[in-house]
Amino acid sequence: MPPRSIAARLFLSYLAVVAVGLLVAGLAIGGLLFKYENDVTRIRLQELAAPFQTAIQTAVRQGQQPRDALASLAEQVQAANARVLIVSPGNNPTTANAQRRVLLDSDGTLVNTRLPLPDATGIGQFTDADGVAWIFVQQQLRTAALGAGGQGFIVIARPRAVFADVIRALLPSLVIAGVIAAGFALVVAGLLARTITEPLRRLVGGVRAFTSDQRARAPVGGPAEVRELGGAFNEMAGEIDRARTSEQAFLADISHELRTPLTSIHGFAQAIAEGEARGDGVPRAALVIQREARRLVRMVEGLLQVAKLEAGVQRLAHERLAGADLLRAAVAALDVQAREAGVSFDVSADTLPVSGDPDRLSQLFLNVLDNAVQHSPRGATVKVHGERADGEVVVRVRDHGAGLPPGADRKLFGRFWRGDNATGRAGAGLGLAIAQAIAQAHGGSIDARNVPDGGAEFAIHLPAAT
Repeated sequence: MPPRSIAARLFLSYLAVVAVGLLVAGLAIGGLLFKYENDVTRIRLQELAAPFQTAIQTAVRQGQQPRDALASLAEQVQAANARVLIVSPGNNPTTANAQRRVLLDSDGTLVNTRLPLPDATGIGQFTDADGVAWIFVQQQLRTAALGAGGQGFIVIARPRAVFADVIRALLPSLVIAGVIAAGFALVVAGLLARTITEPLRRLVGGVRAFTSDQRARAPVGGPAEVRELGGAFNEMAGEIDRARTSEQAFLADISHELRTPLTSIHGFAQAIAEGEARGDGVPRAALVIQREARRLVRMVEGLLQVAKLEAGVQRLAHERLAGADLLRAAVAALDVQAREAGVSFDVSADTLPVSGDPDRLSQLFLNVLDNAVQHSPRGATVKVHGERADGEVVVRVRDHGAGLPPGADRKLFGRFWRGDNATGRAGAGLGLAIAQAIAQAHGGSIDARNVPDGGAEFAIHLPAAT
């Protein structure tokens, strides 16, 4: 089962790095020592070969037998951890490595065996019958005691280094170094784990505090990644806090908006039920109940429509449309209402090709135009101008009312918001919210601004149909 804590994982990671590092270092050092030991052996052999070969050559020239000459050097050869061989010429001197018979051996184990030795003087290497590798220096020896024309070779040899032996020799030092490195890794991992886990613990504490107090925020500190995580959490917490505030404001607004029609319905229904409304009063009470009930239905349907559009669950048709026709149809639909309010329209628009849902886009234009009528004084003219520019269709609706109050740009398209300068004809405050939701569902938007000579201008931006 893998360790769960970051500190344990850091320690094991450092321990693994140290172990791998020691293994690689041991192999590299072992290889270097192996090469170095063989090089030293060759150099030492060259230093040993000259006196031994000179002594044997001198003894042979003075009439001694090679065996006696070799026996007189036995102690020096053993002290030098070497062996001296006297070998005969090969069976075929023309080959690079002739099989030469060992005539004399200072160790006595290779006598009468054959070795693959070169037919020349110099440094080389051979392997005996036991599989032991030897490095040697070879020199010619001439004496009648050797037979075969009196020609042979003196061979001075030392064992070649074995890599496994080198590694075994290094193993105790590697183990000690590993223990020291593991201790050092433990200290370093502990310090690093503390610098990493302490900010995480503080972050966890901040998250837990947020569950009970939505105003709490996580501390931001530690490594860059932890700081980034803390900042992201605080941003999320801020969004949640704003959403809760908006939700509470929405609940307060909808409670206020529903209270008035429900109070009217309840009052007139109670008057009918208790007999207080009699005669001609009953139809009037029924009309009020019917009007307020329709108002409630429109309000609920508007809220549902905004919610569906914002959630992206309402299906929209995608048809190529002439936006100017939809705009003129909306103006025609508001003709009676505009005449009653003493407001007229001045419409100028090109074809305005758009792609979308004809019913929803008609509702968008109708809501924006209706808002302009509601905020225009009697005798005013609402100017409507549509054009195609920079790959989009822009419809500008300008009224000559009191304009947008300060700070309205943050609330203008919110649900149930009505400006203080709204006339008595203003509705429940859902028209612009629905219009903005429809525009955004079609990939567009609506913005508003005050114009210098009075009034407000709403600009509807929709992608132009290709």
